[in-house]
Amino acid sequence: MRFALIFAIFLISCQWNAEQAQNGDVKEFRITARQFSFTPGEIEVKKGDTVRLIITSADVPHGFAIPEYGINEVLMPGEIVSVEFIADKEGTFTAYCSIYCGTGHSEMESRFIVN
Repeated sequence: MRFALIFAIFLISCQWNAEQAQNGDVKEFRITARQFSFTPGEIEVKKGDTVRLIITSADVPHGFAIPEYGINEVLMPGEIVSVEFIADKEGTFTAYCSIYCGTGHSEMESRFIVN
């Protein structure tokens, strides 16, 4: 009985690992925009990773743009925006606010790093 239980757990574990490998992991990050920063200020992933960004604005309307990945989203306070893409370009990219949000707007940036 004990052997059967251990073997069943082993088979379930193998199936789960195979599904993960087949579907690929999704790297999910929650980003908050507020005058005049993004938190976190840096995100690092591996080339080929599927990335999901869950982005919100804590105060005023903001934008979130990474032009190299075709991302340019409008963030309204209290609303959630989800963006999913494959990190297929290596390098360090600047994510920035694409909607004027006040005097510190031009400094509102974060880094997206793909190794």
